[in-house]
Amino acid sequence: MNTPRFAVLVLALSLCACKKDLSDTNRPTRPDPAVIPVTLVLDQTLTGYKIPHIFEGLSYETALLTQDPDYLNESNTVLVQLLKNLGKGVLRIGGNSSDEIDWGADDAGTDMLHRKLTKPGIDRLAAFAKAIKWPVLFGLNLGNSNPAEAANEAAYVHSRLQSSLYAFQSGNEPDFFGNIHRQGKYIYEDYQRDWRGYYNAIKRQVPGAVFAGPDMMPFNLRWLHNFTKSNHDKVVMLDGHYYNNGPASNPSIGLPDVLVPNNRMATYLQGMSVIASSHGLPFRISEGNSIWGQGKPGISNVFASALWALDFMWSVAENKGQGVNFHGGGVRFVYTPINTANGVTTAKPLYYAMLAFKYGAVGNKIIQPRFLNSSADDNYSVHACVSPDNATLVTIINKETTKDFSFTIQLSNAASNIQVARLSAPSITANTGVTFAGSTVNSDGSFEPANPEEYRTNQKSFTVTVPAGSAAVVTVR
Repeated sequence: MNTPRFAVLVLALSLCACKKDLSDTNRPTRPDPAVIPVTLVLDQTLTGYKIPHIFEGLSYETALLTQDPDYLNESNTVLVQLLKNLGKGVLRIGGNSSDEIDWGADDAGTDMLHRKLTKPGIDRLAAFAKAIKWPVLFGLNLGNSNPAEAANEAAYVHSRLQSSLYAFQSGNEPDFFGNIHRQGKYIYEDYQRDWRGYYNAIKRQVPGAVFAGPDMMPFNLRWLHNFTKSNHDKVVMLDGHYYNNGPASNPSIGLPDVLVPNNRMATYLQGMSVIASSHGLPFRISEGNSIWGQGKPGISNVFASALWALDFMWSVAENKGQGVNFHGGGVRFVYTPINTANGVTTAKPLYYAMLAFKYGAVGNKIIQPRFLNSSADDNYSVHACVSPDNATLVTIINKETTKDFSFTIQLSNAASNIQVARLSAPSITANTGVTFAGSTVNSDGSFEPANPEEYRTNQKSFTVTVPAGSAAVVTVR
């Protein structure tokens, strides 16, 4: 879909007005009285945290390895290409099924649900990881309380993935094991005993194995603190999960639950950052998405989820997080970034948010905008960073459904060239027709940004209009 004519017209007019009027920096332009003006200042010299190149990631159920051998497979060329489009990343294998699937080695068993993982499944995963060039965060079954079996599995995984193995983790959301994988309550001390038993068994068999954890449920900072205190010298990364709301079966959950900021998220990410940094460890959201319970149709699979995801990735980065693994895979996960149905693999709205983050954030150093005028009632976000070649990139996310904003950006250095790549869709509830930088993903999985909106200037201030329910990545040189 081409960028809406309205958006192009307003942007062009605002930038033209910028060249003409912004020589007087006390007169920010307002191209249309219906558009709400916002002014912000960027000091391009005050850079901070560098967003890791492996920031982006996907999370898949272990069951995919046993139930759908053609999915995470190097012969699935469309999926391979879609992941390559995102650059470097981390592939996480885990989810609830990781605590339900036993290690079968050479024996797949006769279970119709395919609840045994075998050597051929790991072989396919190793070839897939090599094809996409992403390291794998691999979840072991803690639910069956069998450290000897886990050690045998880890030995084979380690031997096959080799440099493609990022780390092992034991158990998925172990803080929810009570009355599910264990009888009665399951407190942190129980988990610590189990985790240490797995760690020791695996290290005896695979001395070179490295670990991450605790892969806990959202908001459980107490377990993260306890785990880090006890095991900080035994892990290379801390991780936890995040879902913005849920369950998906709750009839009261609607679009505001992905468009309106979740105040608990800020506290959670800040807490993770403090705990991790106090021990010199990175932290990662190893599993997350919009609405837990596999996502809610009309919310988790529409363009609103892309705006949420783009803002969420920036929130993790601004709290010095290493990255985000969005959970999904297969038709039953409504929120999946990449869907496969009837043999056809397609990019969903959330995937386009990942493209926007890749082009507008990954590998760059964060700078903090300072707003001269803003309203707490207006739902937009502005994030900024500086690239290694000294370009300034500004991501603007307008999560309002009816309000357009014109953002006057005041720089510390004069700009000579401005490019705008828009993340847009026919509507905020659209699940098709999404574009980034004027382009859609091709049927073979390939993606190339179209020619961006480009403007010449010689000013320290310019104005960009972002319509309701859209986002823009602005590159300033």
